[in-house]
Amino acid sequence: MNEQEALLLAQLKAGNDKAYRYLFDHFYVSLCRVANMYVEDHFTAENLVGDLMLTLWEQREILEIHTSLRAYLFTAIRRRCLNYLQEAHVTREISLSDDVSFIALSESDSTPLGTLIEKELEEKIACCVSELPDECRAVFLLSRQEQLSYDAIATKLSISPNTVHYHIKNALATLRRQLKEYLPILIFIIALSLL
Repeated sequence: MNEQEALLLAQLKAGNDKAYRYLFDHFYVSLCRVANMYVEDHFTAENLVGDLMLTLWEQREILEIHTSLRAYLFTAIRRRCLNYLQEAHVTREISLSDDVSFIALSESDSTPLGTLIEKELEEKIACCVSELPDECRAVFLLSRQEQLSYDAIATKLSISPNTVHYHIKNALATLRRQLKEYLPILIFIIALSLL
């Protein structure tokens, strides 16, 4: 690691927003290109890079980088992509086998079973959202219920768009963790709604 990178890393560890912004602006597009080569989906690539950059900020105080920042970030995004592809493969196998058995139980979400599952899922989502920290919950609800843009939310709550992005990422990560057992059912319900 050269002297300039060491200084940048020290500033990042100290919580300097400008150092983080520099890293984000300097590496985001290149990291997205690399991620897209692995996952072959722009949206997923951007999410993986966004998660990496968020983790970089959240864990800045304990970062130990012995290579160049560039090498560290590109290695990290490569690992995230490979983990994502492995998890996606396993999830796809599980959801397909679960969906087949679930189809035998319910032909449409308008059946009593489908309605019951949908209600249970809605309650679980509402419970998860209610447990989010106050500002995170407010940002998430403005984004998802009122469909406001990040800039509009930032203006309404007097926070930065980066803070909005941070809260949305945290809310989605929390929901993903707490609702993972519902994934096969959710995929099935969405598929039925498209018929």
